[in-house]
Amino acid sequence: MIKNNKQIKKIINNKTVHIEIPGQIHKKLRALLFLNELSMQKFFTLMAEQYTLDDSYLHDLVNERVNEIKEEKLNKLRNIEKKDLYDAIEKNSPITND
Repeated sequence: MIKNNKQIKKIINNKTVHIEIPGQIHKKLRALLFLNELSMQKFFTLMAEQYTLDDSYLHDLVNERVNEIKEEKLNKLRNIEKKDLYDAIEKNSPITND
């Protein structure tokens, strides 16, 4: 009965996350963690715990990645031909010219 209660609490309190990472990163991460005797589960739990505890290094790392992603999006927009951009705006405008 006690074991069942523990299992029920674990199911209710724990959440699972499924992530997809490139094969080479997975392989290297798994090997490095193995050498440190840490499972991938414990590693990602550690990262989540530290991030939610406002670890400044992790927050800076996340903010850096967010800025990189924004910059990539802006670079894609910068490479769009002006005529194509104007055509897209005109085509999708909520103002109709009937």
